[in-house]
Amino acid sequence: MFVPLKRIIVYGFKNFRRQPTLNIATIFILVISLTLFSCLLVFQSGIKYIISEIEKRIDVSVYLKEDAPTEVVEEIKKGLLGLEEVEEVEYVSPEEALQKFQERHRDDPLILESLEVIGRNPFYPSLNIRAKSAGQYAAILTFLQRDKFKDAVLEVDYAKKQPLIEKVFRITSSLNMGGFLITIFLSLIAVLVTFNTVRIAIKDSSEKIGIMKLVGASNWYVRGPFIVQGIICGALAGVTTFFLFFLVSYFSAPKIVSLTGGFNIFAWFGSHAFFLFFFQLLLGIGLSVVSCLIAIRKYLNV
Repeated sequence: MFVPLKRIIVYGFKNFRRQPTLNIATIFILVISLTLFSCLLVFQSGIKYIISEIEKRIDVSVYLKEDAPTEVVEEIKKGLLGLEEVEEVEYVSPEEALQKFQERHRDDPLILESLEVIGRNPFYPSLNIRAKSAGQYAAILTFLQRDKFKDAVLEVDYAKKQPLIEKVFRITSSLNMGGFLITIFLSLIAVLVTFNTVRIAIKDSSEKIGIMKLVGASNWYVRGPFIVQGIICGALAGVTTFFLFFLVSYFSAPKIVSLTGGFNIFAWFGSHAFFLFFFQLLLGIGLSVVSCLIAIRKYLNV
């Protein structure tokens, strides 16, 4: 068993050395395909980051009555945190609300003077609620409309923010769907291009395959060298792609941060480097070997 296996491996390396041009072309196409798949991973992470940043800017405020019972306020807060739709609940006292307002309008003396004219703190205590996604605020509103909270809740500003929330929900849904469709489209292109390139390389060896079959070689003995050749091409393509991806992410990071508002591709690369290396390596080998097995099948029927 080990002698034929050793021969297959030796023949695989010989095939690789005998077809330098075709192998370079195959590796080049595999690098392009792996780059596409890797870019899809980055694209999906970037989309998630952008959606998360958009949703962080959207919240709903529940304004509480000045004399709202403390136990009712605590019950509301605890109930909100228990909802699976809720990401975060922050209690803002009238003093904190006033301080934030003054900081936000510190360059507008007219507004600050108007506060002095009023002579008291015009702000109410509130609960700022952030949902896990923009489409979940309606469920939160239903919770807040319970009769037992009427003595504590003064107003919920959901109606004022509803058009903006719905617009954000449509944008995030479109981004998710667009990312999914682009992933499918580019994945198909990568697989088809890789398969056709490998098929051309194997076609160049069709005469040798025919001779091997005529002298009684088994199908797996014929396939073996091409599988080894595919593993070599896939492994080289995976390592090359990883190195190129490192360089591109390093030099493009500042530009992507400015375009996306904070998504750092080099930091993403650093945190996913181990996974990315094995993903590119195994995917490169897998694409190459599977393409070899499919392409060689038609030449085995001699």
